Amino acid sequence: MSQLPPVLAATGPFFMFSLEETFELIAEAGFDGAELMITQDRVSQDPHRLGALAARYGVPVPAVHGPFLVATWLVFGTDPKGKIDRCVRFAEAAKVSTVVIHPPYRWQTAYAAWLDEAIPRIREETGVTIAVENMFPVNAGGRALRFFSGTAPAELARWPAVTLDTSHLAVAGGDLMAAWEELADRVVHLHVSNNDGRGRDTHGLLDRGVLPVPEFLEEVGAAGFPGAVTLELDVRTWADDRPALLEVLRENLDIARLHLAAGDERARSRATIRNR
Repeated sequence: MSQLPPVLAATGPFFMFSLEETFELIAEAGFDGAELMITQDRVSQDPHRLGALAARYGVPVPAVHGPFLVATWLVFGTDPKGKIDRCVRFAEAAKVSTVVIHPPYRWQTAYAAWLDEAIPRIREETGVTIAVENMFPVNAGGRALRFFSGTAPAELARWPAVTLDTSHLAVAGGDLMAAWEELADRVVHLHVSNNDGRGRDTHGLLDRGVLPVPEFLEEVGAAGFPGAVTLELDVRTWADDRPALLEVLRENLDIARLHLAAGDERARSRATIRNR
């Protein structure tokens, strides 16, 4: 059987817990690893303390999300080039292979041009992959304001490495299966969740929402996707009920693994028939 992609838990949705509590939960739920959100938490900014935490709980961290959220904008400075430099140095020290960043704002044309040359150069010099994540319009007064230069698949095709976020794509009005078909050759990392279809980034549970997440995961499994699949789920409802939270995490982990494996099995069956 071919190697299925590891399924990670995102630390971002666990902001109600300390980083150590989060790693403990992720380990207990049975995930293959974690994607770290670099935040104001000093532990999340220290690759050596992070490495000790990951080793303690047996939770590897193959990907980190740079501090590009509005809430983390001051972390690692406000210059996006400086943020990326700090993130790459963090990744090298922590032996992390992928750094997720947000696309430039539409007015950041010089920064966008710098990314064009910086992403392949950083990969060649350090082995760290900078993966640009698709974002979504901001609704203001009934208008969809597209501040980012990476809300549609056609815009993301500019970047050699992409993180495809399914909930973000839903908010932008995109077709998930069509986006995967268009971008599969450059998607290196996935943020997978469902969405309630009301124009908000809800990061819903995999089987609750408007997106065909099971079918999408089967396509990912059938393609032999070599990256990691991060389940980026809003779990605040269960924050005060640890048994229920663990049950929700395990259920979604099982769903992801089931459909990735089904896609892989389908691809192998087709290959066997062709080779007869």
